[in-house]
Amino acid sequence: MGKKKLQGADGINFQLQLTIKGLEQASFDRKPLKNQSGEEYAWIECLGGKVSAYVNLPSAIRPNNVQPFQLSDCIHLDMISQTVVEYVREYLKDNLQEHYSENILKLLTVSKMECNLTIKCIGKCKPKDVIRLFEKSFTKTTAYKEVGPDGKTYKKPETGITTSKAHEWVLKVYDKTHDQRRLGNLKVEPNLVRVELVFLERMLDRMFANKKSLEDILTRKAIKTLIEQYQATFEDICEKNIKPMLDSCVQEVFESFTYSTPRKEISETLIRCKECVVDTEVLRRALKKWYAHKHMADNSKQVVAFYRDRNVGFPEDVLRTLKLMHNSL
Repeated sequence: MGKKKLQGADGINFQLQLTIKGLEQASFDRKPLKNQSGEEYAWIECLGGKVSAYVNLPSAIRPNNVQPFQLSDCIHLDMISQTVVEYVREYLKDNLQEHYSENILKLLTVSKMECNLTIKCIGKCKPKDVIRLFEKSFTKTTAYKEVGPDGKTYKKPETGITTSKAHEWVLKVYDKTHDQRRLGNLKVEPNLVRVELVFLERMLDRMFANKKSLEDILTRKAIKTLIEQYQATFEDICEKNIKPMLDSCVQEVFESFTYSTPRKEISETLIRCKECVVDTEVLRRALKKWYAHKHMADNSKQVVAFYRDRNVGFPEDVLRTLKLMHNSL
């Protein structure tokens, strides 16, 4: 029996631009849809002639979206689809009245799809360490922001970052435990980190071609396609962004050893290259390379253990956590 895939769907956005004469700039009130616990998991509204709808699949069957909507959850999908489609149909009928037709419902197509992997960090790794690993792997990222007690907005890169590939995807890496506690869920498991991909129009066209209606997307086949694309994109990011960044960090630390003051190579390098040591494994690899360069016995593990015992504060088990993510694909 195969291992269970941990990634799954989250929120899905749909849009429709009204072209009916006289309704091109119409606005209708927002209407929510709630689950059995009374929590909102979907909504629809129309502003300036644009109909927007949103469905959060995990929240349709669970009290929150900490665990994504996985393939094993698709036993609920027929019921969710029937409920959501009817809810959207009634909204459009009530507001468009004699202008409504089933063709209009089919024109409400997917505009964004979220898929994520939420996992507990291994060992001494913290969510902020994984966030920093991804942040350093991209040339441009945006830090999460929060409003402080004084009402001012502050950057909080330790809680999350975003980056993107134009028209294809947005990557969000953030501390899911912090996110849930901020929302009042104090029972959430500690040290949860989420790696989320929001797929945009160009990628959605590749994934679904002309099968992008509400009824097309709320199917097991579409969720499976979404998860498979997440796997492919995650692996692509690991190969094209994370691995080159790690290699570059190892090389920078190694080069620092070679031009530092004799007998102070390690202490000087640890100060100079602190930002490069995104995991103690980077330090170990650089040390191993340096010892080979000097034709000396490999003491890299002993040196790493020495500094670990002195709690110098370098992140640990980050790459082990990343490997756990990769192995869950």
